[in-house]
Amino acid sequence: MMSWGIPALLLATMINQLPVISVFVPTEPVYVYLGTQIPDGGWTSILACMLGAWIGAQGSFWLGRTAGARVLARMNAAPAAMHRAQSLFERRGAPFVVIAQLIWPIATLSQVLAGAWGMRPRTYVVVSGLGAVLAVSQYVAIGYVSARGLAALGLQPEEPLLVWLGPYWVSIGLALMLLVGTALILRRARHALPLRVAYAGLLALAMFVAVNLGSLTGRAQAANRVAPLPLSLACRALDETLVARTGDTPLHAAQPVNLALIGFDDPATLLRALGWLRNRTYAGDDLDAVEVLKLTFEGLPPASSILLDGIATDMAWQKARGTVPRTQLRLWPVAMPDGAPSLYLGSVGRIDAVTLRLSGRVPVLAYDLFPLIDSARNREAEAIGRAVTGARWHLVGPRAPVETESQFESDGRLAALQAPGTPGFERICAQGGPQAAGTQG
Repeated sequence: MMSWGIPALLLATMINQLPVISVFVPTEPVYVYLGTQIPDGGWTSILACMLGAWIGAQGSFWLGRTAGARVLARMNAAPAAMHRAQSLFERRGAPFVVIAQLIWPIATLSQVLAGAWGMRPRTYVVVSGLGAVLAVSQYVAIGYVSARGLAALGLQPEEPLLVWLGPYWVSIGLALMLLVGTALILRRARHALPLRVAYAGLLALAMFVAVNLGSLTGRAQAANRVAPLPLSLACRALDETLVARTGDTPLHAAQPVNLALIGFDDPATLLRALGWLRNRTYAGDDLDAVEVLKLTFEGLPPASSILLDGIATDMAWQKARGTVPRTQLRLWPVAMPDGAPSLYLGSVGRIDAVTLRLSGRVPVLAYDLFPLIDSARNREAEAIGRAVTGARWHLVGPRAPVETESQFESDGRLAALQAPGTPGFERICAQGGPQAAGTQG
């Protein structure tokens, strides 16, 4: 299920326990993410984190025991804080070390101090093990409780909270926060309080992202409702505008079904020849946070689950690499009677902005469509028609504006593309609709 890799987890958690460099490898968001995955397993990764934290704590202890004065000088600990810590250590000893490991600003310092102030190695092996288990568990619990809370509140975007004026303001804002936070961390000796505030803010932001990613990937399997559409459902497009609505992944607004491909047995080859790029999907793939981030960085973010009458699709493409803006196409195969041409229903639209929506009571990032959605439909239908000799297309369906909770505008019609020698959409439904309805029942 995970692609973090046990060796990578061990290494990261070990480094996180070492003085000075620990601030550059914050593993707390990883623990939070793993907590969101508990219902699907993931205990091996959590145990690996606990083991890595315990091993790293031994490294800090022996650094303090062999070079305590130099290490403490390098850590720039305040004299007053050192005096209070030493008083607590002398009075409480083992409980001090355990409790200090639960508090990230002083966890690494307490491990070095235990070595520098002469705690017995055998005692430290035991108390650091208990501290490592509790330290990791507290963040795992945060992730688990947060994910269960999101599930209880519901993950359907309900109302716009904030629409970003430009598609990249989110990335720019996060980059500036990281830049300022890193600068404060590097100057930690002169700005102790701003450092703590910046580091706490960055950790909180990273854990918020971890919870959202964990909730998202934790529902990937729940969205596995990939199946062909009944022909009777497809033929309803002649009388009403079908709308595909968001599934268990809250990344996408509802959008109309506005395309039909008739007689194109291999739409993947056709779209590839036209330069379209295939997306992985939450409905068809088991994706974890690393894969989501990697694909998004490569400009091919996974396609969220949108459902047509409760049925998802794993057939998704985008016109070019990029995250926002981009033109995206979804296709649902239709179950056809024997001897009938192949039929695919599709939804094409342009993702134009990133929106912060309310998921229950929690803000989550989501994609918004370009409002004038018919222009994308007509443009892509024309391009596919030109690419196939003898193909033609025309608009079918009701001439009525779509009224939904989404913010797109559409005439409600469907562009039907026919391969050479195939019947029209209306004829297929007239001849096969009732038969298909009987076989599907």
